[in-house]
Amino acid sequence: MKPDFLSDVRLADFTWAGAGPFGTKIFSDFGADVIKIESSVRLDSVRTGGPFKDRRSGVNRSGYFASRNTGKKSVVLDLKSEEGRRIAHDIVRHSDVVSNNFGPGAMERLGMDYETVRRIKPDIVYLSMPMYGEDGPRAELLGVGMTISAVTGLMWSTGYRADDPVGPGTHYPDHAANPYHAAFAVLAALRHRRLTGEGMKIDLSQVESTINFIGSAMVRCAAEQHDRPQPGNASWRMAPQGIYRCAGDDAWCAITVATDEQWAILAAILGGAAMAERFASVEARLGARSEIDRLVGAWAAEKGADLVAETLRTAGIPAALVANARHLIEHDRQLAERDYWQRVAHPELGHSLYASPPYRVDGERVELARPPLLGEHTRDVLGDLLGLSDTELDRLETAGVFK
Repeated sequence: MKPDFLSDVRLADFTWAGAGPFGTKIFSDFGADVIKIESSVRLDSVRTGGPFKDRRSGVNRSGYFASRNTGKKSVVLDLKSEEGRRIAHDIVRHSDVVSNNFGPGAMERLGMDYETVRRIKPDIVYLSMPMYGEDGPRAELLGVGMTISAVTGLMWSTGYRADDPVGPGTHYPDHAANPYHAAFAVLAALRHRRLTGEGMKIDLSQVESTINFIGSAMVRCAAEQHDRPQPGNASWRMAPQGIYRCAGDDAWCAITVATDEQWAILAAILGGAAMAERFASVEARLGARSEIDRLVGAWAAEKGADLVAETLRTAGIPAALVANARHLIEHDRQLAERDYWQRVAHPELGHSLYASPPYRVDGERVELARPPLLGEHTRDVLGDLLGLSDTELDRLETAGVFK
């Protein structure tokens, strides 16, 4: 479908790196006019961070940047210059939302803090996404997704048993908790503005937002007044649960037994009626996790991960193979059925593969628009939106405002 249900919304997007651009991409994917205000002097870090198409670097060749900025327009401005700030203020005057994920004080130094912006556009929705929020004893501390994973305890929850904390393998807060919480907050603020005519400032602490994702662990630690040992892939409530090696090269399957009935089925598959009775209760299974893991592991090791997962799922036991990227793209039937992967043409990236939004509107998949080249839309936006003439645009470009 052609996304258009947010077509009456415009964002002046000052975000960069991971969480911020992903949050505003949710709007551009569904038809909002998202104007990404950038600088060729201080580039968005993911433009230069790769991975790069064909392993050849370039400001328009980063797959990470491309995946987080589909459908946006790119305007380059020197916000340290008086004319650059004036143009940015004019863009804000024509916008519904201003977004940033800088540390406290950065937008103020650029003349784009909330109080300044509100004087320009009184009903603006203003999104700020610092690591610890804009005030408080830790507000000046800066960090990225991996830092947030560490300070919130997410790394502890994904660590191996009785070992040091281990990260989830990616900047998880940038890809899940924070962009979606930010987008939901902006949508709620836009609805509030539609009903009341009032704008709103949203101060989203990315640390607090990420804690929401591990809320049950936080409550448990607060209630028990101590940390339990790290469970690794195991569960405190279910057994067996783990990642079991299967036949083949680096092949694994995730298996969880959530009920006594599921255990009886698994025990029958493993070939042991006595085993089923011996570990009939979850308490017995939790007390014998290591022994049960060895039995399940020995059974799985003789079969391919696909066969293990299919056998157990057919029997009613939660199981899934541990998939690499190639498998997800070429063999995952669920993603294929939902037409999840899209090829989008790009001047420098060619016809590259992108992930669809994991949700639909009226049952229809959104067709993604390509990410922008650096500064690609500067003259178009300033001409069409602000009404600047070609002569004035030429003057500004010669003066170095477009950088």
